[in-house]
Amino acid sequence: MAEDSTCRLNVHRFLPLTQAEGPGWRSCVWVQGCSRHCEGCFSPHTWSHDVCQLLLPEEIIAQSLQNSRVEGITVLGGEPFEQPEPLAKLLSLAWKKKLSTVVFTGYTHEQLLADGHPGVTASLSHIDVLIDGPYRQAERDFSRPLVGSANQRFIFLTDRYIMDDFPPNRVEVRIGKDGSIALNGMGQMEKIIRKIKDS
Repeated sequence: MAEDSTCRLNVHRFLPLTQAEGPGWRSCVWVQGCSRHCEGCFSPHTWSHDVCQLLLPEEIIAQSLQNSRVEGITVLGGEPFEQPEPLAKLLSLAWKKKLSTVVFTGYTHEQLLADGHPGVTASLSHIDVLIDGPYRQAERDFSRPLVGSANQRFIFLTDRYIMDDFPPNRVEVRIGKDGSIALNGMGQMEKIIRKIKDS
């Protein structure tokens, strides 16, 4: 029997191991597709809803668990809640495997609670920390971990983490064999790229 493609997550990038996307060692999933188009967005390349790579939630969790250091999974984008069913499946599986969950969204917590979509409701029930709110260029602020504007909030939906568990901002740089540069984390990416290219 063919697998149901609606249970697959359209993923821009999957990083099995990182220390720059939340507490401890984590796996990180950048989803593909976002309709919000915040001015000054760091990731406009994730806006398109064209298929990038379709991954089963089971595949993502299995790869995450290959490294015993991984304590949780972070999901950002793109807009994760534009794929509510596979997001809910991914987060449910993570909880079953005792992985912590951190999810970024351009929506507010209140908007998600009012949404009513079963996948959104199910997702919220399996999130430890929701980082909510759109990026606002006029409120640009890197003083807190992981977020880029002052309006964005850390909503602690369980008692697994507190704010002190989130390390200061850091950026990881990966240089491919072909010379390609991939960055993740939070910081002034433009300056970092210029320094790498000038070195």
